[in-house]
Amino acid sequence: MLETKANVILAGALREFLENGYKGTSVDRLAKAAGVSKPTLYNHFKDKEALFAAVIRQQVRIFYQDVAVLAIDMPVSGDPKVLLHSIFSAMLTRMLNNTDKHQDFIRLMIGESGRFPHLAQEVAKSIHKPVIDKLSQILKLHPEIDCLDPDMTAASILGSLIYFVMTQYILHASEILPLERDRYINQLVEMAVGY
Repeated sequence: MLETKANVILAGALREFLENGYKGTSVDRLAKAAGVSKPTLYNHFKDKEALFAAVIRQQVRIFYQDVAVLAIDMPVSGDPKVLLHSIFSAMLTRMLNNTDKHQDFIRLMIGESGRFPHLAQEVAKSIHKPVIDKLSQILKLHPEIDCLDPDMTAASILGSLIYFVMTQYILHASEILPLERDRYINQLVEMAVGY
């Protein structure tokens, strides 16, 4: 299948933005990375900011599809501890899939969130919120889970899993703050179940 020129430009731009950030990427570099002329680039995207927004939105759609699959695949019945361990483990596995690209995207989005708050909000709306909503729903379905505030518990769990990824992989701090994966997940389960 032949890629459209816009998709070729987006792919080249993604590589450049991930490597150099928004400020460190020139339109000349974007055109060169995509193998197109500057006029061709401008025919498809108004300016560098519009291209950056298109790249971020494309990545959000890709990550959203991954999150949507995770939300659909989350089991909703069974022993609470086994159920939550399975869910938390699956969530962490998804976060670590395609690790380098995912981590680079997070670095880029955090680094540019001040310049592009609306794009950062799209990340929260399309990626974080669906996971929190599904996890909260599961917590509500299990009265044996001693959870006074399922929404806040779900947000705390997602935040804890993101913290795991941040410290162990994005900040390269696994030797400074070593967190053994199964032990970490077990502790999250204990906190969520309230035993």
